[in-house]
Amino acid sequence: MLDCLNSWWIFVICAILFFFICKKISNLFRPFDEHRFIEQQKNQEKLKKKLGMTFNNITTSIPQITSYYVGI
Repeated sequence: MLDCLNSWWIFVICAILFFFICKKISNLFRPFDEHRFIEQQKNQEKLKKKLGMTFNNITTSIPQITSYYVGI
């Protein structure tokens, strides 16, 4: 069972995982940037509004598109 843990692929995967874990831990100690957070929140609201309007347009036009496809 321990033979499969001696593979060099396991060492590569462990190194990558160690790198990502260290990166996440270092991000925990970074100070909170309130200006950036507010800007991201505004951008999310804009995107949600745009996608909501697009989704509503698509859902209301589906019956018309299907009638063209069927040939009614």
